[in-house]
Parts: sequence; C-alpha cells; structure tokens
Amino acid sequence: MLGSIRIEARGDRGLESSAVAVLMDAIRRKFGDVDSVPGFNDAFATGRTPIRMVEQAADLADARGL
Repeated sequence: MLGSIRIEARGDRGLESSAVAVLMDAIRRKFGDVDSVPGFNDAFATGRTPIRMVEQAADLADARGL
C-alpha cells in the first residue's frame, strides 16, 4: 500500500504524508489502534481488506478536500 502511495505521489513528500495520514485514519476508524500501514497490510492473507481500506481512504480524502 505504501509503495502505491509513493508511486502516485511522484516524489511529493507532503502529498505522500497526507495520503498515509488519511489511510491510517480510515484504518483506525474500522480496526482501532493500528501501528502502521505495512503492519495492517501484512495482517491479511489477501489484499481484499487492505484495498477496501484504500477505497475508504480515498472517500475520506475527497470529503476533506485533499
């Protein structure tokens, strides 16, 4: 998930940081206290749940005007 964010941010560290923060907010809303995006991603055998969280983070970012 972080690799995808980095690719899409195209070197813009501020954008990357904002995207990771929104993703962590989305993850924590659903799953509570999660330490990191990689830790969350690695906790699932398939990519289904992590990808769903990326979708929810995109909706959250849109709602925040990011």
